[in-house]
Amino acid sequence: MTKEVVNKLVLARIAVAVLGEENGWWNTKFFNESSKAFLNFTFPRSKNMQYAAAFDAIKSIIDKKVGPNHFHLFRLSINYEEQIHNQLLKGDFDEYLAIDKARGLLDEFAKSLSVDVAQGPKNIGSINDIDDNLIQAFAAEYLQACDNNFETYPYLN
Repeated sequence: MTKEVVNKLVLARIAVAVLGEENGWWNTKFFNESSKAFLNFTFPRSKNMQYAAAFDAIKSIIDKKVGPNHFHLFRLSINYEEQIHNQLLKGDFDEYLAIDKARGLLDEFAKSLSVDVAQGPKNIGSINDIDDNLIQAFAAEYLQACDNNFETYPYLN
């Protein structure tokens, strides 16, 4: 897996987490200023703690929807998770906390891919095939849900 794919996975997670919180897909408040200040005070030596905490919460929420035996954007195999974690510690991603930036990022990744309008869990591929095409599919699925005001949970076998 290339560094570019890992970076896109991190950015896709951030965009989906921000848009999901904004649209009420999960009942979290990790991306407001008070949450960031609290987490920075509580974990002063941990960079980007609000993202890590949000990703863990969202992983648990999606696991309940698709089952814990499936992979999804917030639950990947351990080798992907380690690289995502390391990339998260290095980067500065605050610009993507703005709703328009997060949406624009998903739009860029989706590359106008057309997907079926389907609510709830939806199988979109295999964990063995993570590449730009699968990131494009994740982005398109979540973007479609955002545009049509419903929840979707794309997952992998």
